[in-house]
Amino acid sequence: MFTLLTYCTSIYSDLNKGVFMTDNIYVSYNGSQLGFSIRNFALEQKGYCGTGIDANSIAAGLNEDVYLTSNNHIYHYNINGELIKDMCFPDSNITYTGVVVKGDKVYATYDGSQRGVTIRDLNLNQVSYIDTGVHATGIAAGSNDDLYITAANHVYHYKTDGTLLKDMCFPDTGINYTDVSVFANTVYISYMGSQQGVSIRSLELEQLSWMGTNFNINAIAAAPDNSVYLTSANHVYHYKLDGTLVKDMAFPSTSINYTGISMVFSVTT
Repeated sequence: MFTLLTYCTSIYSDLNKGVFMTDNIYVSYNGSQLGFSIRNFALEQKGYCGTGIDANSIAAGLNEDVYLTSNNHIYHYNINGELIKDMCFPDSNITYTGVVVKGDKVYATYDGSQRGVTIRDLNLNQVSYIDTGVHATGIAAGSNDDLYITAANHVYHYKTDGTLLKDMCFPDTGINYTDVSVFANTVYISYMGSQQGVSIRSLELEQLSWMGTNFNINAIAAAPDNSVYLTSANHVYHYKLDGTLVKDMAFPSTSINYTGISMVFSVTT
């Protein structure tokens, strides 16, 4: 057992008063620093938390909190940088590769000695799991007890009971889908390899449109204004769906690598 030292700087002054403006973007980063950044929709930093963990994905929770995956751990933090729980799977050959929160459940993909999705409550107690057999790179939750999972040149659509609804296989094996996000009736999927960009698809995974980016995308988050946020190396990008670049937020140090991204957009009292 070890203790993680955490720190956090933030502009929040009302965190303990019960009223939270949750229009936030959370971005995990690794490299010369390890933590997550809290930003507004214009990608201006509102705060950051150092975690000391090499996180590869992040998911916004329901109460101004986040879930991070790293190796065989799923961490639960509040945005003050306080560690709420470190769920460590006993097999170090397991690597959690993606995480998403929907309702009262946390869904995390895993790879290594086993491959699938763990379904957990908000306290990270396992409720069930799905064996998928795929090297998952990203996960998103739909609105009908369903999940979308990216792996190599495939996007899989599953029910949360493990029923496979669709395996969408892109014909070019040089394409690697890296992450997926769902908003309303649309699925947004980042890809790299022989092509680089975002595929925009229906809930049945029929392609509606696409946009090229000319850079490798680590993670994607769909916004409510028909736009997407993307992470790549030391950049966080905001794009309209027609391919128009709204903002390129570049961290001044190239030793920083932004990994996961997640967002919330509501007011909670």
